[in-house]
Amino acid sequence: MGAVAIFRRGALHLEWHPADSSAMGLNALLVCLFEETEALDHLAFKLEQEQLVLMAGRPRLLARNSVEFEQAVRALDDVSRRREQLVAVATEELGLPAPTTLGALAEASPDEDERRILTERRGIMQTLVNRINALCVTNREILARNLAATTDALALLGESPSYTAMATTTVGAARPRMLDARA
Repeated sequence: MGAVAIFRRGALHLEWHPADSSAMGLNALLVCLFEETEALDHLAFKLEQEQLVLMAGRPRLLARNSVEFEQAVRALDDVSRRREQLVAVATEELGLPAPTTLGALAEASPDEDERRILTERRGIMQTLVNRINALCVTNREILARNLAATTDALALLGESPSYTAMATTTVGAARPRMLDARA
């Protein structure tokens, strides 16, 4: 299976062609790393979007954003699998032991430009992964605060849900409510 780098819509893309194996190896890996960086950045964007939706209190938009987030995760998974295949090919070409890291590939690369690009891409990808992890933590905290606020509001109305042993929710018996219209 071979790969060809194509410039499309302002970005480099890697397309697979079974008969062409000339573009395999380190060059194909470099193109794939650009695609993976793009996929990581898109995933971070979707998490930032989710954060804005959560902070704005717009739950109806959350479902749509979740679908787009899942699509971004699948796209990242696809490009990550290609990268793993290309790392294996480049590892073999350079005579390194498997499995090999991008850092080890960069050190072993005979070409100065390839070393520089591999090192830069590795650093950018590490930064993006750290950003994604931080966004996940923040989004979980926002969700927990929103859940606590919802539970408190329901408790004030006398309808606080509880969970059964089967992980289903039950709501207590309805009680008469008095609301102050001036509040």
